[in-house]
Amino acid sequence: MSAPSSPAEHVALRRVADVCGDEADILALSVARFVAAGYMTSDVACWNAAFDGAEQLLGAAEGCRFVACVVAIVRALRVERDDDWSFMPASCCRVTGHECALVNLINRGRRRLWADLEEAAAELTGREAAPRLVAAVRAAAGPMDAAAARLAPTTRPGGAVLH
Repeated sequence: MSAPSSPAEHVALRRVADVCGDEADILALSVARFVAAGYMTSDVACWNAAFDGAEQLLGAAEGCRFVACVVAIVRALRVERDDDWSFMPASCCRVTGHECALVNLINRGRRRLWADLEEAAAELTGREAAPRLVAAVRAAAGPMDAAAARLAPTTRPGGAVLH
């Protein structure tokens, strides 16, 4: 995993609001970024930040379950993908191409497009198949949908959004 290194890379990057379909996508991306940063730096504070943010928004039980789902996805990527993975800091409003692919992959799972999910996971990992990644995304679909319902702007005071 790596963070973008040159300013020129930032010019063509899309915005989080343009890539993420709802608040659960935004939270999943943020958690994935914290987890990736934790792997990169070996600093547990990154993982704690992921849990703190999710627990603050979803409550202790649902927040922990949400982070566990995202961690499983990131771990599967680390195991099944040989190439580097670029990511932005958790609070950044821009999204790398790899992060776009991750959000799209998660959304295939949330829409229960299982054949599309398998194909996209294989493409994302550069392998013929990525069973661990597929299983992680499938397992995350329900908890992410539950989080989306809970985080919907119409159910939160003032309709505040995360990003």
